[in-house]
Amino acid sequence: MNRRELILAGMALGVTPAIGAGQTEASAGQENPVPQPAPGSPPTILLNDYLPRSLYRIPITNINKAKYPVIDAHCHGHGPLSVDEMVKMMDTVGVEKTVIFTGASTVDRFAEVSREYAKYPDRFDMWCMFDLDDFGKPEFEKKSIKSLEDCRRAGARGVGELHDKGRGFVWQFASRRPRRTGRPRPAYAPLNGGPTYTRNPSPPNPNAPNGPHADDPRLDVLWNRAGQLGMPINIHVSDPIWSYQKMDYTNDGLMNGWSWRIILEPGMYDHDQLVNSLDRTVQKHPKTIFIACHLCNLDYDLTRLGEMFDRSPNLYADIAARFAETATIPRFTRQFLMKYPDRVAYGTDVTYNEPFFRVTFRILETEDEHFYERGLVETANFNFNYHWTLNAFGLPDNVLKNIYHDNALNIFKKAQENVA
Repeated sequence: MNRRELILAGMALGVTPAIGAGQTEASAGQENPVPQPAPGSPPTILLNDYLPRSLYRIPITNINKAKYPVIDAHCHGHGPLSVDEMVKMMDTVGVEKTVIFTGASTVDRFAEVSREYAKYPDRFDMWCMFDLDDFGKPEFEKKSIKSLEDCRRAGARGVGELHDKGRGFVWQFASRRPRRTGRPRPAYAPLNGGPTYTRNPSPPNPNAPNGPHADDPRLDVLWNRAGQLGMPINIHVSDPIWSYQKMDYTNDGLMNGWSWRIILEPGMYDHDQLVNSLDRTVQKHPKTIFIACHLCNLDYDLTRLGEMFDRSPNLYADIAARFAETATIPRFTRQFLMKYPDRVAYGTDVTYNEPFFRVTFRILETEDEHFYERGLVETANFNFNYHWTLNAFGLPDNVLKNIYHDNALNIFKKAQENVA
């Protein structure tokens, strides 16, 4: 990369490149000099600071409550809200039921988390996690199956959210919180809610441990047993495609790609390998129901996701935290959802707040176009941190009702049909 490319990349990331001693901005890098703005020209604005407001006088539709009752198929808990406050907000925006990913891989931890929601048994479905702490050891299979069965007896309705962004399911190895259990946190455990190889990643470490990927045959016993227990599995493979691409001015999703960038170290799977690993797993276990969350991170290639749907009737997806990525291609997304009206479920993936619900309802229900949310909704801009505009899908009522509610119910029902 020459100096001009470095400077442009730095500008895109909000970084001002250093100029060598004795150089001026005009003279630095004479081989590829950076054009200087003429007097009176517009100021230089870093992409990170660019927060436009739409000037188009076009319809603005405010949706405060969903048109149909909602089942949120992807939620990680009440966060800073109390459970009572969360239920009150659910009533306000029209959420009938929420799937809670407890992150618990043991029955004791699962019961502990579930007690927080026990006051509202009809409003929450509690899901557990696989116990992978002893993966690779002789006792793994027996111990992990027992943990899963114990959690099922304690009320767990499904498994998730399993994460593999390249290094395998390492996130699950730290699923028991040290502050609750007293157990030490492994060196490769996630920090601040994400794996160690995202968000300000460290230099490549060829000695960093890797966990199993979805298609690892040693996990077959868990995929099979979950299916026999009637427990659907929510699984997160890869991350948005721009997280794996070059972090420069050619990256279409740089604003979020930089924050969630993935450094591929030795032994890690890349984006395509991760998607393929899930595809193979779903085909191998047709009696287990899988939910590829975040549209399998194929929001940029919905045709590929559709091909996976065609191959595997036991595969579903949720749209959690991928509204902004799809609202930039509204017509194609609408065509996709119309073609697969029974395969995609609504999800949030964020702490409940009304602005986020209003934005997602607007995207799904209305025909509004060319609107921004980045920087405008402080508490709801998770994954709205792009430079592009949003455009709504204008889904018909039958598809809308499916996504909001019926698809999640059908997922749960279909999982129960495979109980053995």
